[in-house]
Amino acid sequence: MIDWLSLADPADGLSFQQDRRVKKANDAALSAYNKAMGTSDDNRALYQQYLDKMNSTYGDLAGKYADYLSNIENQKVYDPGQFSYSGDVDDFYSKAANQRIKQATDAITNSRANAGSMFSSDYLNELAAKQQALASEEWDKAYDRYMQDRGTSLNEFSTNANLGNQAYQNLMNKNTALLEQAQNAQDNVSNAYTNYLQNLANQNNTDAQNYANYVQTIAGNNLSKKGLLGRALG
Repeated sequence: MIDWLSLADPADGLSFQQDRRVKKANDAALSAYNKAMGTSDDNRALYQQYLDKMNSTYGDLAGKYADYLSNIENQKVYDPGQFSYSGDVDDFYSKAANQRIKQATDAITNSRANAGSMFSSDYLNELAAKQQALASEEWDKAYDRYMQDRGTSLNEFSTNANLGNQAYQNLMNKNTALLEQAQNAQDNVSNAYTNYLQNLANQNNTDAQNYANYVQTIAGNNLSKKGLLGRALG
C-alpha cells in the first residue's frame, strides 16, 4: 500500500496557505481601492454639479456684460444746447398804444384850439412832451412784458434741461448698475471654474496616489509570500 502522506511535499501545503493569505490581502487592497475610486467618482459628480449650478445661476447675466458695456459706451452725453430767444421789445407793444397816444394828443389839440393857442410854441412843446412821455411809458410796459416772456422761456429751457440731464443720469446709473451685476456674475463664474479645475487636479492627485498605494500593496503582498515561503523551505 502506498503511503500518500509520505509522498506529499510540505512546501505544497505552505504554498497553498500563503496563496490564500496573499489573495485575501490583495482582495482587501482591491476593495479599498475600488471604494476610493467610487468616492472619486462621487466627488467629480459634485464638482460638476457645482459648476453647472454656478453657470445656470450666473451664466446668462455674465454673458450680457459686453452688451451692458456697449450701452454705456454708446450712451450720448445729454446736451441741452444754448438758450436762445427770438422775441423783441417791439413784439410786446400794446395794439392800443398808438390809439392812446392819439387820444392824448387830440385832447391837447382840442384844448389849445378852444383856447386859441393852437399854433403857439407852447402847444408844440406840450404836444411833443406828451407824445414822448406816452411813448416812453408804452416802451417800458412793452419791455416789462418782453422780459417776463423771456424769463418764462428761460425757465422752461432750464426745466427741460434739468429733466433731460436727470434722465441721462438715471439711465447712466441703471446701465452702470447692470454692468456691475454682470461683472460680479462673470467673477462668480470664473471663480467657480477655477475652483472646479483645482478640485479636479486635487482629485486626480488623490486618485494617482491611491492607485500607487494599491500597486505597492499588491507588490508587497506578493513579495512577502515569496519571502515567507523561502524562509520556510530553507
